[in-house]
Amino acid sequence: MKHLFSHWVFWYVCGVAMVIIVLVTCLIPSEALPSVNLNDKLEHMTAYLGLAVWFGGLLPPRRYFGLLLFLLALGAGIEILQGMMNLGRNAEWRDFFADAAGALLGLLICLAGLRHWASWIELRVRSR
Repeated sequence: MKHLFSHWVFWYVCGVAMVIIVLVTCLIPSEALPSVNLNDKLEHMTAYLGLAVWFGGLLPPRRYFGLLLFLLALGAGIEILQGMMNLGRNAEWRDFFADAAGALLGLLICLAGLRHWASWIELRVRSR
């Protein structure tokens, strides 16, 4: 696979770190997290929008459907795990739908023109 940018390992490692952060924050007891005073569904939507835009900037558009499936599986898997755990977390399928909405919106933003963000950053850094 040919990469359009030279620091692709850095970009993917940061993306994997973001996925790990989402996993950890969704699976640890809620009392262990700081309160950010946002709507829970907005938090879910924002997290998945961020993941979609991040990876959407690294992948060609023909791979977006696979990315969407991965993000949907991640959201569903987290909800299933929350339902199985006894750590003060509850499985809420409305959270999954917020995840899905964020992922779809993020990919639409990429298709609207933001899919080249990583290349733009690398060009800017190289021109300095």
